[in-house]
Amino acid sequence: MIIITDKYYFKEIKNTPFYDIQIKNKSLIIKLKKENNLIISSWHNGGYQQNMDYILNQTVENKDYDDAKTNTINEFQKQAFKKLNLPVDKTAGLITSACMDNVSIKTEKYEDLEVTAIITAGADKNGIKAGDPASFYEYNHNYKPLGTINIIIIINANLDPGTLVNAIITTTEAKTSVLEDLKLESQYSTHIATGTGTDGICVISNKSSNNHLENAGKHSKLGELIALTTRKATYEALYMQTAMSNKYQKDVISRLTRFNIDYETLINKATIPEDEYIPKFYEFINNPQNISWISMMINLIDEYQNNLLKISEITPLIMQTTQNYLEITYEDNLKTVDDILNYIINSINKKIES
Repeated sequence: MIIITDKYYFKEIKNTPFYDIQIKNKSLIIKLKKENNLIISSWHNGGYQQNMDYILNQTVENKDYDDAKTNTINEFQKQAFKKLNLPVDKTAGLITSACMDNVSIKTEKYEDLEVTAIITAGADKNGIKAGDPASFYEYNHNYKPLGTINIIIIINANLDPGTLVNAIITTTEAKTSVLEDLKLESQYSTHIATGTGTDGICVISNKSSNNHLENAGKHSKLGELIALTTRKATYEALYMQTAMSNKYQKDVISRLTRFNIDYETLINKATIPEDEYIPKFYEFINNPQNISWISMMINLIDEYQNNLLKISEITPLIMQTTQNYLEITYEDNLKTVDDILNYIINSINKKIES
């Protein structure tokens, strides 16, 4: 049901005996209709809470940044709740730069157990692997935290606080597994991202349910449903927000971008005219066998970066495989990852120009 108002639209998405989901004024609003408990990474009313009335996922646009800068994020959220006529003491939420039109909602059931994942996601500008160099240092609230992969999990069973934490672990691992499956790059290193630097999460349980569960780990059916809904919704939300998908990764350049290698990198080292180079370039990068070859090369680099193999143990195979597969004659002295990447660039160009 869509009701047109003076300025914004109101859209009713889902109604259940436990909760309603609506989108209003750039915010996804979950109204909780029964006794509940939850854990949320909200600035206002964050942490463990009981019997909240509303949970939000709010889009913050460029015009909102001034308000966010002049106030603490806690105060910014409180003002946002007031604008939506929601009770400040009974509302918590997440914020994001993702559009609520791109939200993904997935539900899985097993007998009387039901889990719903509500996710907005985009990791093309903020993807990061845990342990990569930081992008800011917070001092006295001086920073700009905007969620990029925001996950809300709603469970129709009764969970204790510790089980909610257990559910957060399972949810986070499920999200990370999607980024690893897609080989989504970190923007702060040459590694695969494990999340973004500003992810948000909320797990909600129905305290009025007679089904009391104490395990949300990956061996449990609850953990399985949490992971399934999280994975499905993360895949869909990433695609809707940024077009990230398995198909997106199916070319040579997409695999190489986390090493800062793109078309400009290759054309700058080409020795033939660009109008002659371009058709050969696209034919090369879209060839599935070439994608398989570059995937093997990158995997060896990852093995070295993760201290599983030494540089001296991967470089002979990289040179031998490259020369045999591309049918070129080109050797170099490879002592670093940069040497290997330059070798790959030059080898690709030799094949394209041959």
